[in-house]
Amino acid sequence: MKTTLPIALILTLSALQFGCRTPERQTIGAPSTGMTSASGAQAPPTISSGATDAIPAALLKLNQLFLDGYKARQASLRTNISPLIVANFSTLELYSHGLAETNRCIPDTYHALKAVAHVPFGIFLRVEAFADAEDARIPAPVLQALDIYKTQVEAAVSSLPAAGFSEIQIVRQRRILGASLAYLKNVMATKTAARNQLMSFAQEVGPMQLENANDAAAAQLEMTHAVVMKWKQQIPAEEWKRLVVVVRGPQMPRRMNILTQYFAKLLREPSHNLGYPLESRRLIYAEFIPKDRDALDLMATTFIDGAASEAFFGDRWRMSRDVLADGAEQYLKTLSFEGGS
Repeated sequence: MKTTLPIALILTLSALQFGCRTPERQTIGAPSTGMTSASGAQAPPTISSGATDAIPAALLKLNQLFLDGYKARQASLRTNISPLIVANFSTLELYSHGLAETNRCIPDTYHALKAVAHVPFGIFLRVEAFADAEDARIPAPVLQALDIYKTQVEAAVSSLPAAGFSEIQIVRQRRILGASLAYLKNVMATKTAARNQLMSFAQEVGPMQLENANDAAAAQLEMTHAVVMKWKQQIPAEEWKRLVVVVRGPQMPRRMNILTQYFAKLLREPSHNLGYPLESRRLIYAEFIPKDRDALDLMATTFIDGAASEAFFGDRWRMSRDVLADGAEQYLKTLSFEGGS
């Protein structure tokens, strides 16, 4: 069955509903009517104004016929598109001829690299709000939180040999954690957080954080490629040409997403150029907001990541695309997609 443009459009509209096939799937519920603010407080009530137009019952029933037909067509396509890969953050799910197979696509090394790279970011989040002046004083509760952070960083340094890092990687992790400890000790000793010192710390560790991101991208793509090439060998060549891929993920890493880059090279499908690079008729990004967050959390994230991105990387918009994007682009040049059927 050939995949046509209308089919891809319907998949785009319904991609977030793929949770019905296996127990591992998650569906995205309707937005809550009681929206909370990014800080967790209840948002102020909204007031509606203007008259409500009365819609004739005949028109409502007519529109319901359309909705019923659309839903029925969705159900048909969801069970007939084959082969189909749904790429989640850490798993790949293949659907082919009514069978489903799930494989892990992120190794432990990825998570270890991420954990260390997040340490300076975590310190920045706790200090940045108080670093607006040379003599900015740090409140006692924040100092207590930083002391806990320092203790945990010290424990992490001792655990590095057991984390599976290469020799080059372990040297870098020690440098990142060492710089973080030095900055923490200075802040706690002086009880101040001068902005120029915070920016110097961020600029010192920023390049090493990106090196961790590059290594994490390579680790993820290596495991992903092994899984996909195995599937390619199992599926007849004519069927593989019809492969459709849905990448599920949040808003911020959508631009140049690591899995979007990978599957674009795999499918060789021309991009539709509708706003996000590489996405196409057979490569669909299903954007979602996690169920424990809301639209105001997304707003807050854009401000938090923007400020941190400017401090660490000198580019306010660097974290508005996948932080793994650059490493993915480089590593993909080393992969061959000619294997299999």
